[in-house]
Amino acid sequence: MGSIRLRPHQVEAVDAIVRALEYRAGRDVPAEGLRATAVAATGAGKTLIAAEAARRLEPRGRVLVMVPTLDLLSQTVEAWRMAGHTGPAVAVCSLEGDEALEALGVRCTTNAIRLALWAGSGPVTVFATYASLAPRQEPGPADPDEAMVGVPGPLEAALQGAYGQQLEPFGLAVVDEAHRTSGDLAKPWAAIHDNRRIPAARRLYLTATPRIWEPAGRTGEAEATEGENGAQEAAEDRSEAAPAVPGKLVASMDDERLYGPHVFTFSLTEAIDRGILARFEIDVLEIRPPDLSVGGSEEERRGRRLAALQAALVKHAAETGVRSLISFHHRTVEAMSFARALPQTAARLHEEDPATYPRRVWADWLCGEHEPAHRRAVLGRFADGVDEQGWETELAVLANVRVLGEGVDITGRRGVDGVLFADVRGSAVDIVQAVGRALRQKPGQGKVARLVVPVFLEPGEAPDDMLASASYKPLVAVLQGLRSHSEAVVEQLAVASAPSRGRPASVAGLDPAGGGGGGEGGDEGALEEVPLLRFSTPRDPQLVAQFVRTRVIRPESQVWLAGLNALRTWRQQQNGDRDEDFEHGGEHEGQEQEREQGGGAGRAARPVAVPLDARVGTFPLGAWTSEQRRAYRAGTLAKWRVELLEEAGMVWSVPDAAFEENLAAARAYYAVHGTLCAPRTAVAQGRPIGQWLTNCRRPGGLGKDPERAAERAARLAEIDPDWNPAENGWTVDWQRHYAKLWACLHSGATLAEIRPGVTVGGEDIGLWLARQRTQWEQLADGQRERLAALGIQPTAAAPGGQASTGDQAAGTVVVPAGASAWDRALAALRQYQAREGHVRVPRKWIETFHDQAGHQHPIRLGVWINNQRQRRDRLDAERAKALEELGVL
Repeated sequence: MGSIRLRPHQVEAVDAIVRALEYRAGRDVPAEGLRATAVAATGAGKTLIAAEAARRLEPRGRVLVMVPTLDLLSQTVEAWRMAGHTGPAVAVCSLEGDEALEALGVRCTTNAIRLALWAGSGPVTVFATYASLAPRQEPGPADPDEAMVGVPGPLEAALQGAYGQQLEPFGLAVVDEAHRTSGDLAKPWAAIHDNRRIPAARRLYLTATPRIWEPAGRTGEAEATEGENGAQEAAEDRSEAAPAVPGKLVASMDDERLYGPHVFTFSLTEAIDRGILARFEIDVLEIRPPDLSVGGSEEERRGRRLAALQAALVKHAAETGVRSLISFHHRTVEAMSFARALPQTAARLHEEDPATYPRRVWADWLCGEHEPAHRRAVLGRFADGVDEQGWETELAVLANVRVLGEGVDITGRRGVDGVLFADVRGSAVDIVQAVGRALRQKPGQGKVARLVVPVFLEPGEAPDDMLASASYKPLVAVLQGLRSHSEAVVEQLAVASAPSRGRPASVAGLDPAGGGGGGEGGDEGALEEVPLLRFSTPRDPQLVAQFVRTRVIRPESQVWLAGLNALRTWRQQQNGDRDEDFEHGGEHEGQEQEREQGGGAGRAARPVAVPLDARVGTFPLGAWTSEQRRAYRAGTLAKWRVELLEEAGMVWSVPDAAFEENLAAARAYYAVHGTLCAPRTAVAQGRPIGQWLTNCRRPGGLGKDPERAAERAARLAEIDPDWNPAENGWTVDWQRHYAKLWACLHSGATLAEIRPGVTVGGEDIGLWLARQRTQWEQLADGQRERLAALGIQPTAAAPGGQASTGDQAAGTVVVPAGASAWDRALAALRQYQAREGHVRVPRKWIETFHDQAGHQHPIRLGVWINNQRQRRDRLDAERAKALEELGVL
């Protein structure tokens, strides 16, 4: 795809999307078209996922891409161009004359007639904002001076052909930031769900924050409706499960009729663990503003709070080395005031203490009313860390009001070090999207993003009063927003938190109600990458853990015993309640050595690995077991706890844990594909499962210990008895194609339908089937037996090299390897006719044809037919008759 190389999680996402949305034999396509939803953390590259999925599903088709804002539209167009979508493209938005889009070869319009003329038929990518779905008011047809009447938005009007020019339906509609289409089904943006209004054969919904709406009956706040510039026009819901407006139908993202199944999920925790997104720290600025009761207007009191926040922020930047921050505000006037006054505050502090505070501080602000060109210019200076004169800044702060939210990437020489939540009155979705601005990082950058949360303490209030203090509501809001996106992110704070200005300390290890603790774990340092909560003043980690539990999570009791019970439950789920105990003499390699270092005795259950993101109910089991492994290695885990954990199936050895995790990924792959004969590039649960299975099949690939290797082979065979087809005498490739053919036939397809060109998971099983028939005698006995059990018979060659009637029905035509070029082209034409039912071949069409020896011949069939028609007077009688019978002449 273009010059962009997908990351493993993106490869996995694209594969899942293509499986869900591709047409294949035996599959019924509903009238509303095929639909699927992919959920990936903000910053995980959903735009590239969509671009590659569109390239595979509609390589020469018609694609619609919907986004909520103008800034995101411009960014999406650029990303799709870089990803290889260089064909015709049109944007339905108000950016007519925009230099950036014109440079990318994209014309803009909000006129339905012009849109239909530019993109009416043929391959095209149409980028549109959701605002293009909103009805418009126009003068009545009878009297322009009379009342205005509502007409469909430009996109819908063009599809209806309302003005005599009609836009043809789309093969694929990509709905980005799809949570914005949830809620009231009567709102304009919900039109994208209706295939009668916006016809598309497939719909792909993408979001980082899926919103689940409750049935009507509760009272609640109205949902938001926004224009294409991102400006808020109504209050957005605050709840995680948003309430519906009573008496109205709603679109909820768990409704598969509208959004299709969730075919891929990539959580925030997983993205951080894999290094896709940056690790982060939540820095709490505890501020004591000047006495606000001293009189003055409300605006004057807010001004004093703002000045106190600015001073605390500059001090925080000086102490932490932060050089670029985005601040999020709820009121436009406060964003403007914050940006305009910050350089003055910084200059005063620098004058008082030049050794501590930065000298060159730049600040600016953005809102939805700013023109796109102005926003790009300001964002460019901020991202590069320079001021209006081009001088490098020591600290850059960009204040914004609902502009730098969904999907907007900020890239430059400096980038974004963190975000400041100057006001947290937005919804949980707003908070998650704001966090996403800071977590984006370049591959291998390894940065730590700062999420800065100011807390204004009341007079006489002590930080240790935080459990019941109303001043800490902003921190609670941020943590709850993060938890609505990924529960594990916040709940891990109760396992690994940190005091301010000190090294990270395990809260669970110091909590009397919990237990455990210690040094680095066996998950290769993965726990170092969980978020940390830091305060301006040192804080008792036990107090922090209690705060997280009582203010953000439900109160918990006896964390360690809860973890042990969760481990037992996990083992039963993974092993099917099989408790095949084994003596220590049967331990895995490396476990006996570690036992000598850490102690312990007794009997152990069948071992089970626990991934870092594993959960049992609401308990973060993965993080908890990693804590136990760290303590075990450090020798600080009590002997009786070691014994209890081993009885529950704890795996201490990192190599064994890796095998168990890969085995779990293999199960997941088999559940989707029905085989473990995966290609080397296959990815499952973020793991390179294809390469791992290839390694397992090699001599010694399951370990040097014969007993352990046999046990591992048996566990793989429990999943797929044919996981290593070399033992049967054939290749992995053959077994994989056979498994796909078997699955296709058992899902309702017939052999007559499986012709060359029929694909499953991107592989042509129709062509593979034709080869098996023509190379029948070269197959092993076991291969022929399996094919015959499916009703497949070998090809019987007929005179002249043409295939028998049975093969003709399957759309396969076979000629000898030594046939002439003309005979090969004629056979390719017959193959095309058998498959398509006609000989109206496009001029540029290339038909791939295989001769009897299996050699591949790409035939420029459209050009060949045109040549035969031009030379019809020079064709001999036999060739002319053959072409006449096919309807070419």
